[in-house]
Amino acid sequence: MPRRAQVVKNLNRFRLVTFDITDTLLKFRKPPGIQYAETAALMGMKDLDPDLLQKQFRKEFKSMAKKYPNFGSNSNEISWQEWWMQLVGNVFKGVNGNLSSSQIQCISKRLFEQYRSNECYVHIDGNLELLSMIRDNCEYVGVISNSDPGLEHVLLGMNIRHIFDFVSTSYDLGAEKPHSRAFQKPLEKYDVQAHQALHIGNLYDKDYLGARNAGWSSLLVTQSASEVKKAKPTHAYGSLKEIHTALETTEILW
Repeated sequence: MPRRAQVVKNLNRFRLVTFDITDTLLKFRKPPGIQYAETAALMGMKDLDPDLLQKQFRKEFKSMAKKYPNFGSNSNEISWQEWWMQLVGNVFKGVNGNLSSSQIQCISKRLFEQYRSNECYVHIDGNLELLSMIRDNCEYVGVISNSDPGLEHVLLGMNIRHIFDFVSTSYDLGAEKPHSRAFQKPLEKYDVQAHQALHIGNLYDKDYLGARNAGWSSLLVTQSASEVKKAKPTHAYGSLKEIHTALETTEILW
C-alpha cells in the first residue's frame, strides 16, 4: 500500500489527536541540577554541586506535589507561580543553608523565567515531521500535559504553539493524567467521541494506559524495553521517527 494511503487508513478514524509534551515532543536541554547550578553561578552563587541540586530537586518536587497536588490547582493557599518559587527556594536552601533570602529570591525568579521560555528545552528528533503529518490528517490537534499554565509560553518560545488547537494542562483541567477527567474535557469541548480520539505520550501509566482507560486509542513512545512489552503490538515505539514510519508503512491495530 502506498505510504500516503496507509497514513490515511491508520488515522481516518480519529477526529482528535493529542500529545504529551515533556519527553514526548520536547525535552530539557540539561537536567535541572545542572541548569540550576549554571544559572546560580551566573548570578554569583558558585560552586553548588549539580548532583546535590538534582537530588534535592527530586525530593522537593515530591514534597510539594504531596502538599499541594497538581501545582496547587485545588489550593487557596498558593498559586502555581508561588508553587514553583517555593520549590526552587527549598532546593537551594537544602543544598546551601548559607544563602541569603534575597539571593534565593533572585535565583528562584530567574529560573522561573527560564523554564517558561525556550532557554531550557530542545526539540525531540522527528517531532515537527510527526506533528505535520497529524495536523494534515486530523480535524483537531491538541496537548494534554501534567503541567502548569506556563506551558503556553514554552510552546510559543519553541515555535510550536500554532500547531495546536488547544493546550490543556492538568492545572487548568483540575485533574492529572491518568485520571479520566483529563481526557474527558477535550472531548466535550470539541464534541468528539472517545473512540475518535488518539493520545501520544511517553509514560505507560499516565499516557498510554490513562488514555485507553478513558476509551481513547493511544501510542507510547519510550526507550524502556519493559514498558514497550506492556503495550499491545504496534502501539509502542522507541522514537517519534519510528511512530512516523509505522503510520506510513504498518497497519496499526488500535
